[in-house]
Amino acid sequence: MNQILELLRPIQSGIEYIIIFLYNHIIANYGIVIILLTIIVRIVLVPLTISQTRSMAKMQKIQPEIKELQKKYKDDKQKLQQETMEFYKKNNVNPLAGCLPLLFQMPVFFALFQALRNPSGIVTNVLGSFNLEGVANSMNIGLAGIRSAAEFSLTGAVNPNYNFLWMNLNKMDPYFILVILMVATMFLSMKMTTTDANQSKIMFVMPLVFGFISWQFPSGILIYWVTTNAWSIGQQWLVNRLVKKEKVKEELKKEKASLAGSVEISEEEKKSIRRKLKKKRKKKR
Repeated sequence: MNQILELLRPIQSGIEYIIIFLYNHIIANYGIVIILLTIIVRIVLVPLTISQTRSMAKMQKIQPEIKELQKKYKDDKQKLQQETMEFYKKNNVNPLAGCLPLLFQMPVFFALFQALRNPSGIVTNVLGSFNLEGVANSMNIGLAGIRSAAEFSLTGAVNPNYNFLWMNLNKMDPYFILVILMVATMFLSMKMTTTDANQSKIMFVMPLVFGFISWQFPSGILIYWVTTNAWSIGQQWLVNRLVKKEKVKEELKKEKASLAGSVEISEEEKKSIRRKLKKKRKKKR
């Protein structure tokens, strides 16, 4: 674990320099700085996010065809896998393309998590130590460390430079509001991205598991987590709109082709098709 943290140290240091820059030159409020930092990190990762978004849009677009294949070959798993891979190849879709950008983002997210959980002197030399009584020793990894950190978060003295709204960001949220927000935003984000009905159970379980894990985390980490989830929700909303527009365009093209290629179609039927096209154009706008 220590070796991994050392490998991430340069990224963590870069993130902490950004924290201090924002604190000194933008706003001297650590909570808002964390929100701004999360947004900056997501903006920097936009090229990877765009790649992931395009892959997700493609996967959503072909879901009806995939479901048809699953119904057709439900009793032959090997044939289903073969036909599915052939379908992906034919439509130039890589099902793993949406996962690869996420893997590249993980080192940045882990370094950011460490910067918020255990900041180095880059941060503490400006804002001071998290706790006036030295909470660093109580944040060791392991059950004993988690327990002592939880106890300290309720009783120990704190540095007011880390105060934000109703909480101190190096301590647990005393009302668990951030935990509830984290679970709710994670659930909504997963609901918007899940296209497979078989994954619906995971959609309910995962937020609850992370909520149980994170209730003893310092509030600063949950601020980052909730902001990230909110960004993901907005991002997925745009993806869904993009997919919907593409579907409307395809339907319009098919109906236009049907109208142009029809020879024996009546005038009433032509008028009906034109009315449908006008309605769809209005909805598109």
